[in-house]
Amino acid sequence: MRFSIISLVVVLLFSCAIPTVKGLPEFNSTINQFSNPYFTDVNTDYVYKAKISAYDNVFGGILIIKKIKENNHRIVFTTNFGNKIFDFELINNEVKMHFIMEELNRKIITKTLTRDFKTLTQEHNNIQKKFKKSLQETIYQSKTKNRYNHYIVVSNTNELKKIIHTSHSKEKISITFNKVQNNIAKTINIHHKNAPIKIDLDYLGNN
Repeated sequence: MRFSIISLVVVLLFSCAIPTVKGLPEFNSTINQFSNPYFTDVNTDYVYKAKISAYDNVFGGILIIKKIKENNHRIVFTTNFGNKIFDFELINNEVKMHFIMEELNRKIITKTLTRDFKTLTQEHNNIQKKFKKSLQETIYQSKTKNRYNHYIVVSNTNELKKIIHTSHSKEKISITFNKVQNNIAKTINIHHKNAPIKIDLDYLGNN
């Protein structure tokens, strides 16, 4: 009976393992904190051509991400003609919504969008664990409330290539950075594993 209980616990532990790091070798991290290098310059307006698909709605336009000060970013999405689609601030992990158009003003959408951009712009992240994905890539795991962010970096340069946001057992959001120059990702793709939401960003420049 005792053996059966132990076996059941082992099975449950492994079945609930986060697939992002399941089976990967774990190492002691030499750093306690990982700093996201993107969207950190207060003197830069990060301007992207954006396409957002959400629950049978598709929106195209211009997305601007602006760091106001430490742990404070403002995210504004407008049409190509300058009409606002949404406008909100992230302040110390809190959300201040300035505007969101009626078609997107649903709790599930606003919660998802703000979580996406929190994950995208969160600067300083306490590291719990470090994993080796391959000879070229390292994964830093950070806990955020009851979920986790996994920062996949190039081992020899520490360039951030991807963030995978997970629960205890499932991958939820994947954010991929490509064509990185001077700490600016020229293309960013945000995909949801179990929700019909997708965000594609192409860098246009800064004002």
